[in-house]
Amino acid sequence: PITVQDVRDVAAQLGITIAPKDEADFHVLLAALHEGAVALDALEDDVPVVDLERFPRVGGRFATPEENENGAWAYKVTIEAQPPIAGPLSGRTICIKDNITVAAIPCQLGTSVFTNWHPPTDATVVTRVLAAGGTIVGKAVCENFSMSGSSFTAASGPVQNPYAKGWTAGGSSSGCGYLVGSGEVDLGIGGDQGGSIRLPAAFCGLVGMKPTYGLVPYTGIVSLDASIDYTGPMTRTVLDNAVLLKVLAGTDGLDDRQMGAPTPELVPDYAELARHGHEFGVRGMRIGLLKEAFELPCVEPRMTEKVKLAALRFRELGAVVDEVSVPMHLLAPTLWGGMRQGMAEQSVLANQTGRRGVYLTDLPGLITPLTQDKWDKFSPISQNLLINNVYLKSHHPGQYGKAQNLFRALRRAYDGLLASYDVLITPTTPFVANTNPGPGDSILVKVAKSAGETLNTAPFNGTGHPAMNLPIGWLPALEVDMEDPDGSVMLPVGMQLVGKFWDEGTLYRAGAAWEKRWDWKTDGV
Repeated sequence: PITVQDVRDVAAQLGITIAPKDEADFHVLLAALHEGAVALDALEDDVPVVDLERFPRVGGRFATPEENENGAWAYKVTIEAQPPIAGPLSGRTICIKDNITVAAIPCQLGTSVFTNWHPPTDATVVTRVLAAGGTIVGKAVCENFSMSGSSFTAASGPVQNPYAKGWTAGGSSSGCGYLVGSGEVDLGIGGDQGGSIRLPAAFCGLVGMKPTYGLVPYTGIVSLDASIDYTGPMTRTVLDNAVLLKVLAGTDGLDDRQMGAPTPELVPDYAELARHGHEFGVRGMRIGLLKEAFELPCVEPRMTEKVKLAALRFRELGAVVDEVSVPMHLLAPTLWGGMRQGMAEQSVLANQTGRRGVYLTDLPGLITPLTQDKWDKFSPISQNLLINNVYLKSHHPGQYGKAQNLFRALRRAYDGLLASYDVLITPTTPFVANTNPGPGDSILVKVAKSAGETLNTAPFNGTGHPAMNLPIGWLPALEVDMEDPDGSVMLPVGMQLVGKFWDEGTLYRAGAAWEKRWDWKTDGV
């Protein structure tokens, strides 16, 4: 089926012309490649096998409108071990972000570009939750291709904030934010490529942990950029978060992001470290308020005041709290802009190269080739990121590599402080949740809803440090509730705790000590 015209078409994609005298030779070579490609396509793939008898999928269905009034469910199904397993998650319900594969269950990625993807395998985190006795009760809505920090871009519609309908739940793990924040589900597993665990955690009053890069295997989860892919727990308490991370963490022998990570049996008992914080507080701990994190554009003065007051409370628990400085933190948004050249390469753009791991080989063909009809089904935020990607490749081809190099320098700067301090503190978000836009709002209005959200979260995706949101209190919304214009909408405030590589335990100890002393809902700052 390969002709000389195919050779010419490929050359045109490269922007070059092949000399007529060479076309026949390249035709022979391309035809030989095609024969090999057809042979490879015919081979059975090799992905982790799922024991559907031990872990049956029961009652799978799309949620009814009555069940999904707040837009958080992507799919409902019950999965638990048969016979039941007694483990650390026994009796707990768990929702899974809908970019995490669950065999034989639809995975939608918050898009309508395709509607028929049923992955052939379970993500490692799914396997581990079930082996720990947990009960998965469904897939939680994921924002459009995991590309939004707000909660209005999923094809299924907006996800609501559990404390104020009409306000954002944050993204892209928006469904987990609502379902766990409302108490409908006990625990959630989100994904984070710039703040997508910590943003919804901050907006929905949750503890959300982005672990150290590579601590939790990303096997079987749709990637945006393998250098910034993370998955982790979203819970209502620090102790629950610690229990779930212990279940999820450790190498699986499949994900090459996990260089330097411990094997599961060597993962610390995070729950014990959290209990240590409950019992003994943080006496002797050194905590640094990162000065530049409060000076970035978009950080509201009232947010600065709130987070600093919450951080200073650690002094009452026996810690030293100082203001510290990393001037390069102010450059992090510029570095993050360069990372846009790599966004969605392995998923939307189907460039599945350069990694050793489990590839989701049936997904790219559902998205590519990109057509106008498919493009029109992307959210404006996803469209913008793809335009950014292509533009940077064409006009600034070294941006991505330079951003990666400079993130290494930024890591050294943070590490320099963390040699003397146990925890660094920033606001998680510059502001509290804002309202979801209307369907008729302009692209700029929609993009503006997320502008600045990741100023203090994305840097730690780039450097790899563990970072956790801790809810600390409330602030009134700046926007008016049109259904109750005389009322005052109160929304959660989050404080971000950042630690040394592989030292999630210290973050849990600090967070648990704060949480034990003050209930953020009733006596937070």
